[in-house]
Amino acid sequence: MSKVLVLKSSILAGYSQSNQLSDYFVEQWREKHSADEITVRDLATNPIPVLDGELVGALRPSDAPLTPRQQEALALSDELIAELKAHDVIVIAAPMV
Repeated sequence: MSKVLVLKSSILAGYSQSNQLSDYFVEQWREKHSADEITVRDLATNPIPVLDGELVGALRPSDAPLTPRQQEALALSDELIAELKAHDVIVIAAPMV
């Protein structure tokens, strides 16, 4: 059994050709590999916070305690990295325009 991660990033939702294509991919994959697990992460619907100076500080070794915002950013970073590592197939649906 494979684990598939589909990353969508278009803000056009159902009007997006990249979203339509990734949805088609998911349908076809499920038909051929029904036992596989598919995770879809829509980055337009659930955006990841913008990386700024404060958040970059959370990623660098330091003796200073992390702020609550930095702790949240670091936890999210760890979660997303674990998600990538846990999947065998990664599909990136990105708009071309």
